[in-house]
Formats: sequence, C-alpha cells, structure tokens
Amino acid sequence: MELAEQLDLLLGNFDHLSPRMRHLTFKTEVCGERIDVRCTYIAFRDGLPTFDDFVSVVASHTIAFCLPQSEIAKAKEKTADGDYVVATTAMYELTEKAKGLFIKARKGSHRSGEGGEIILYILNEWQLQAPQIVSKMYLKTSHNMPVHGTDGIHAKYDPDKKALRIFWGESKAYQTLDGALNAALKSIAEFREEGGEDREIEIVSDHLDIEAWDDEARTALLDYLDPYSEASNKRIPAYSCLLLHESSYLSEEDPGKAETKFVKELNISVGNFIDQIRGKVNKWGLENQRFEFFLLPVPSVQEFRDKFQEKIGWPND
Repeated sequence: MELAEQLDLLLGNFDHLSPRMRHLTFKTEVCGERIDVRCTYIAFRDGLPTFDDFVSVVASHTIAFCLPQSEIAKAKEKTADGDYVVATTAMYELTEKAKGLFIKARKGSHRSGEGGEIILYILNEWQLQAPQIVSKMYLKTSHNMPVHGTDGIHAKYDPDKKALRIFWGESKAYQTLDGALNAALKSIAEFREEGGEDREIEIVSDHLDIEAWDDEARTALLDYLDPYSEASNKRIPAYSCLLLHESSYLSEEDPGKAETKFVKELNISVGNFIDQIRGKVNKWGLENQRFEFFLLPVPSVQEFRDKFQEKIGWPND
C-alpha cells in the first residue's frame, strides 16, 4: 500500500465535532506562502458558547491522543467478541491509562494540564488531514523520554511535490492572543537553537506508531527522515501552533444575534493578527520557517483548564 494511503488510515474522523467547534477560513496572502492562519470557535446555544460541552468533547479524545495505535488496537480486539463485560472493562482500562499518562506527563513537565495539546491534535487531523505518527505523551511517560520538545508530531504526504509534510506541534494557552503567540514563537526559536528538530526526527524514526504498516510504506516514510537518503530533501517541516486565548464573548440582548455579533468581532481580531503575524515571526528570526496557526478563543483559559482537569480526574493537590 502506498505511503499516502497508509497515512490516511491513521486519520481519525472528527466530523462529529462540528456541532461543538466552528471553523473560519481567511485569505492569508499578506502572510506569504509560508504562513497559514485558521480560527476555530466554540459553537453557541441560546446566545452563549457551549463551553462545558466543548470541554467534554476535548477530554473524550484523551485516549486517541495519549496512547499509540497498538494499544488501542489491543482494546478493539477485546471488544470484538461481543462480550459486553470484556468490552467495557477494556475501554475502562484504556481510559484510565490515558488519563494517568496525561497527568503524569504534565506533572513531569511542571505544566498545568490545560488540554491544549489534545485540541491541537484534533485540529491537526481534522483541518490539516495530518495524522499523529508518534504519541509523544506515551513516550514521555513510558520510555523515560525528556519532557521538553514538541507537543505533537503529525505528518501528511504531498502528492504534488512528492514530499512528506511533517508538523511539529506547539500549544500555548494565555489570557491574550499576543501572549500566546509570543510564548509560542519564543519556544520555537529556542527549540531550533537547541537542535530540537534533530532530536524529534530521532524520536520519530525510533518510535513510529505504524506497527500494522507493510514494509514498503514503512521504508518510504523512514527514507524521508534519513539524512543519507535523497528523499529527505523532500521533507517539508512546519510548526503547527494552537494559540488558545480569552475572548469577551460579547453579550447580546437578542440571543439569536449573539453568535453573528461574536463572529463579526472575531473576524476583525483575526484580520489584525494576519496583518501583523509576518512581522512578528521575522522578529524572532523565524522568517524561513513554515507555520500553521490555529486561533481558538475561550471565555476563560483558567476555567477551561479547571474544567478539563476535572473531566480527566486530575487530583486536587
């Protein structure tokens, strides 16, 4: 089977999240061909964002984000025999393991578990059609890997250029959009200065989550990562950045007009971001890098963090 087909088989289907997450698209020619900007916002109900529902659907993807395909496949085998006790036990064990891994990894990195990495995982697969090829969260806790580095690793085959697009994930959650952007660019600049991409390539090469692949597709992917292979010259890296930030979610006397009013204000905000982003990227010396920016406003970053931690059973200590 060809590489593109194998990668597509790794993709999850996230269309069922459409009632919770709305996507806006923008013209980004002013950014240059190396920068794309997208915006997602929480769907409204009766004039208010469906915040609690949004947190719930994000938390429900902890298994897919934290665990490798091989672990999930084993659980699927147990559910296939029709015994509901075996099936429910397998899913419960999988859920508890994923939550435990997430909490352990976040504590190890001294970061609060706001769940932004899971949202980034969803958007990479849903919007970029780029599946996760390594579960960083699993490696950080199961293989004594260093906790620093990217927040996710995704890949997509580009048939037009016969190239492998690889996306290094960076998730930041701040009160302001500028705060999230500056933190992301600072982190990426440091990542590059410290040779982080070479380390991540080693991680991908050693821990690819593709056990079910045939030899031809596996070799094809590894060739793109091998510096001694001609194919490596057609590896196109990009930084996929989630910028989770607060928005006022303006009140509106007529609930039926609330979402329209919010989207109007959001379009202005994102437009300003698009006008300024190229200069800010250049300021950090990253003008030659490729970026996929996902902007996601929430009513409160701290409330999102608290609600997410509650959903996954984060201990209050």
